[in-house]
Amino acid sequence: MNTEKFPIDLTALKPLKLDPNVIELSDEQKQTLEFNIQLCRDAIVFFTALAGAKGLSGHTGGAYDTVPEVTIIRAFIENGTPIVPVIYDEAGHRVATQYLLSVLNGAMPAEKLLHYREFNAELPGHPEKKLTPGVEFSSGRLGHMWAFCNGVAMANPGKSVVCLGSDGAQMEGDNAEAARLAVGKQLAVKMLIDDNNVTISGHPQEYMIGYDLTRTLSGYGYLVDTVMGEDLDALHVALCRVFQNDRPHGLIVKREMAPGIEGAEGHPHAHEVVKVEVAIKYLEKRGHAKAIELLKAAKGDKNPNTYKGSSGVGKNRDDFGKIINEILDGMTLEQRLASVRVFDNDLMGSQGLHHVAKKHPEVFVEGGIMERGNFSAAAGFGYTKGKQGVYSTFSAFLEMCVSEITMSRLNFANVLAHYSHSGVDDMADNTCHFGINSMYADGGIKP
Repeated sequence: MNTEKFPIDLTALKPLKLDPNVIELSDEQKQTLEFNIQLCRDAIVFFTALAGAKGLSGHTGGAYDTVPEVTIIRAFIENGTPIVPVIYDEAGHRVATQYLLSVLNGAMPAEKLLHYREFNAELPGHPEKKLTPGVEFSSGRLGHMWAFCNGVAMANPGKSVVCLGSDGAQMEGDNAEAARLAVGKQLAVKMLIDDNNVTISGHPQEYMIGYDLTRTLSGYGYLVDTVMGEDLDALHVALCRVFQNDRPHGLIVKREMAPGIEGAEGHPHAHEVVKVEVAIKYLEKRGHAKAIELLKAAKGDKNPNTYKGSSGVGKNRDDFGKIINEILDGMTLEQRLASVRVFDNDLMGSQGLHHVAKKHPEVFVEGGIMERGNFSAAAGFGYTKGKQGVYSTFSAFLEMCVSEITMSRLNFANVLAHYSHSGVDDMADNTCHFGINSMYADGGIKP
């Protein structure tokens, strides 16, 4: 008999219906909204941190961030607002939101969340349709969903389609194309973009000067509003405006990442799972003693397997950056500046490029989440003899760059491309990060 019990009572969630045509919240509605938001945020902090305590990662920040808008949208749907009843998300690592929704919608028991990201628990790091009960879409990792939602909107005339966005995912070029189609065909796709100025490697508004989502989407002709996401009254009014029409309409929701989580708020590391001590401190203020007890007791399972072949401490993907540094060390500053550029795609810590960024920042390009454009830029730099572009990302993203790879070959460009994370890791992220089609890099063009 299974004696597990999720320590935060999600059945305490209060029923709530909201009409987007009524922009003012009653005192009771606001209190209910605040209670439901806090309950869901507490649950997300707990079960993501629990996974982290087991050494399984978890990604707390993004899922925690978007709870207010998700809660309001659910209340609109409960009231009968014509919305496709799936909350799509273009940022895959916010999957904790989808698993929480599966529980709230009755598709799986809350106790399943205790096994978030465990092997064979069917709760991987990104949502996958037909794997997890209640999950209705596969997101990929970043930037794939807006274009997909355009098609969903075409298939559901008279209904709005909700897609949760992020300032990181919006860097992807796919979204520029999707925005133009949504406007051109006047599709009722409602992009709700969590603009927390955080990606894995830092703050976009610092490393990508001029990056402004409100101006960008407006430039496509998209109707877009901007709101401070932690001002609940203002957020409600803004969301009412978005759903009072059947036009393509976006909302830029500005907030610090992980607001209210002491030790994580505003920091890039909150993109990942919050540390156990941070989660405990947060949950203590909320009175969740049993959740804290489970966090303190959590331990990762030791792998009993013995593997043939290489062993020991170290990662090839981390060594890549160290080896690049060894080569750069043998060059003068002038030679480095004239002949080498190293392009990162917001993954430097996972691929060793943080070593280059620290030791040789003069050749390091913090390129954001723009795999296709950055590959072509690396090729353009390495276009002539004596110049070398270096490029690095995950193997799963290689498939996005096939055309750019071919064009670099046709231009006889010098690009050293490092694609890490080949194969499939079923415990953590399934196929969203671990590429299984690495042979796509061979475009068949004569060198």
